[in-house]
Amino acid sequence: MNLRVLLIVLACLAFSGTPARAFLDFWRKIPGLGGTKKVEKQSMPRLRLETFNGGTGSSATQSLRQELLTSREFFVAATEEDFDYTLEGSSVGGRVTGRLLDKKGKEMFQRSYAAPGLDENLKALADDVIFVITGRPGLATSRIVFVSDKSGRKQIYITDSDGKDVQQVTHDRLAAVAPSLSPDGSMIAFTSYGSGFPGVRLIDIHSGWDREISDTPGSSYGAAFSPEGSRLAMVMTFIGNPEIFVSDLNSNTAACISDSVGAPSSPSWHPDGRQLVFSNDDGSGPGLYVAEVPAKEGEPAKLFRWRTGWSGSTDPEWSPDGKQIAFTAMRGGQRAVVVKPWPSGSSRLVQSGGAGHPSWSPNGRYLCYSQQGALYIHDVISGSRRVLLRGFGHISEPRWMR
Repeated sequence: MNLRVLLIVLACLAFSGTPARAFLDFWRKIPGLGGTKKVEKQSMPRLRLETFNGGTGSSATQSLRQELLTSREFFVAATEEDFDYTLEGSSVGGRVTGRLLDKKGKEMFQRSYAAPGLDENLKALADDVIFVITGRPGLATSRIVFVSDKSGRKQIYITDSDGKDVQQVTHDRLAAVAPSLSPDGSMIAFTSYGSGFPGVRLIDIHSGWDREISDTPGSSYGAAFSPEGSRLAMVMTFIGNPEIFVSDLNSNTAACISDSVGAPSSPSWHPDGRQLVFSNDDGSGPGLYVAEVPAKEGEPAKLFRWRTGWSGSTDPEWSPDGKQIAFTAMRGGQRAVVVKPWPSGSSRLVQSGGAGHPSWSPNGRYLCYSQQGALYIHDVISGSRRVLLRGFGHISEPRWMR
């Protein structure tokens, strides 16, 4: 409302003899002036957590409450408060049983967890509760792989989403970099320099066995698991120039999909498994490209450049819902983490000051990235972030389990 309209309103009210109280009520209803716009509040489900039965029930309830609060997926209601769901159960000798009920008392699930550790069982229960209520995966059992030079050489490490359980996975003679977790979290594909030249290898986290992916001449590096886990996208050089190949782990065959000029790297899959985004430097600086993965063998791959609006775009990764791509860009001579909607939209700076190599959480709410040798987790909704690991050598190349 401009000044002229306001004066006309005042004159009309004065002429009609409208009381001052009525005028104030009228004024308060005008958005942006005397009144305020009604803000829609995002409601979250309310979960009532009953104290678990059993010898370790009390401590299990406290730990489970913390896991559920950390998820930020719903409110954990007090006993006297309104609630949408009730979680009850028992904990005996580390074994956990959980039962989820809706507001009317209808059972939504009842499950038992018998892993060796109590914490492991509680995390699995928390993730199941989150998935049943929200339809989104929980993060308690998710894991993050990263590279650190803590041992004196770059090696692959793995940690849970709270950074408390860190384990060294590789012990390569020279270096191991560029890790990628399989969708079920059982295997890691990584680039090994054990022979002096880069080659992609697979390692089973539980048994420790590992094998080389390809016996072709030349180098291979930068592998990424497909959403279903049966294929790997990677850079291979056996035909001369480096190109992006898709390797079928079952048939041990590989197909070239890039046909690019330059140096491609860091492929990432769309959740539907039909597209790949990767970085390529054709001599004018790195940018992002998208390739359509052929549905049948022998079909040509479609390739086009995806304009990000940022210089030095590298390390792309599609969000779990396929609606955004996070990547590293250059800002003021330093790396920065940027998110841009797919296929188009305005990009958003998430973190500057040397942050890079972003990777999405399974629920799409968080990004992990490395900055100044530390590992961070960043809430892309609230903008808050926290350090997951610091002082653990120089950390780089984190990748969250999808």
